[in-house]
Amino acid sequence: MDQTGAAAGPAELLERVLAREPPEGGVSYATLVEHQAETEAKYRNLVEQLPCVVYLAEYGPDGEWLYVSPQIEHVLGYTPKEWLEHPHPQGSFTHPDDLSRLAAEEERSLASGEPLGIEYRIRRADGEWVWLRDEATAVLDTDSHPICLQGLLFDITKRRAEQERLIALDRLKNTLLHTLSHDLKAPLTAILVAASTLERLGDELDDEVRNHMLRTLVERSKGMNALLTDLLDFDRLDSGIVAPRRYPLELYELIRGLLAKTEVLGDRTVEVEQGECRANVDQPKVERILENLLANADLHTPPGSRIWIRCWREGDTAAVIAVEDDGPGVPAEQATKIFDDFYRGPESGRTPGSGIGLSLVARFAEMHGGRAWVQEREGGGSSFRVLLPDATG
Repeated sequence: MDQTGAAAGPAELLERVLAREPPEGGVSYATLVEHQAETEAKYRNLVEQLPCVVYLAEYGPDGEWLYVSPQIEHVLGYTPKEWLEHPHPQGSFTHPDDLSRLAAEEERSLASGEPLGIEYRIRRADGEWVWLRDEATAVLDTDSHPICLQGLLFDITKRRAEQERLIALDRLKNTLLHTLSHDLKAPLTAILVAASTLERLGDELDDEVRNHMLRTLVERSKGMNALLTDLLDFDRLDSGIVAPRRYPLELYELIRGLLAKTEVLGDRTVEVEQGECRANVDQPKVERILENLLANADLHTPPGSRIWIRCWREGDTAAVIAVEDDGPGVPAEQATKIFDDFYRGPESGRTPGSGIGLSLVARFAEMHGGRAWVQEREGGGSSFRVLLPDATG
């Protein structure tokens, strides 16, 4: 207050500050400056410690960014200086598939003055895509018109990955239920019909019919057992609880031993190339790879088709196993899908199969650090190949 008791006006206070005169109460100008500096330092420290990026930016993908906190470097790999000096970082680094959504949300906020809230992807400095949650409010001018946005950017990449994993699991569950209802119902029906016929008629059946019924029971039971084994393996792999237990093995010995005991081929024969090929692999998993590839060859080739197995070293670090046939081959449009989980080609209505066998081949190969693929066999037919790294001499 002045000497008359009236409060000092803004102009008088400004004159005092400019004249470095102490304000009422005996507080010095230097103390005010120091207090302001401390307040600004605390505010800046608070902003810089927040687990998100604080920003002030104009509307639109080409809008200028006026401020961005140092967390931008941790989240996106750009320094604040690099980000602010870029002519239009939002439009340049936002994922092309998300730009239209972001533009529409900004236009809505600009038109209404309401807060903005959206999730989208931005490319990091290292090229990786990061999911961000953008929460912002409009900064208004003196006429209450929005002129820019002040907001927070949260890195939600892990959360989005978990959401996508849950969506994939739900999709997998639905596919699995469909597979079970389709692929278990048919053999169960056949087993029940055969068993009930044997129970009701018993000795009234002639030997040929009785033997046919018994063969149906055995074959359908084996088929169900194989499907359930595949499903259990699939679940273990999907849960990440299976790891390879490697031992040095001679692959041709493993192949001949498997052919001597497997029943997936019935009375069909397989030609095995002669040679030697050692690899450091998980024997049971490689046997499952071979059995599933052989079952696939038996299922998708005419009875008179030939089947071969051969393997070779791929440099000093891997071995390759190939199961080949001279059947109709795999159409090019299916070659990239055939190892997907539960994939069944257009012919699946005519040919039984769960769509699990080849996906397990790919997963067991990946468990070894390798991969599985199919290509056209020289001379016609298919060549299904599995790369198994860590081969030994």
